Amino acid sequence: MDVRENILEKATELYTQFGIRAVTMDDIAKELGISKKTIYQYYKDKSELVNTITKL
Repeated sequence: MDVRENILEKATELYTQFGIRAVTMDDIAKELGISKKTIYQYYKDKSELVNTITKL
């Protein structure tokens, strides 16, 4: 899997478990072992990430 897919998978897992409001971009980065900057290379902000997940 590429980085974009890993981010989507982990974010979906965390959002399902804890809720969208409770999970931060820092939480996602920490779980994946990547920097927050890496996430922002693929997604402009949390809203874009959430919108991408809900469109799947």
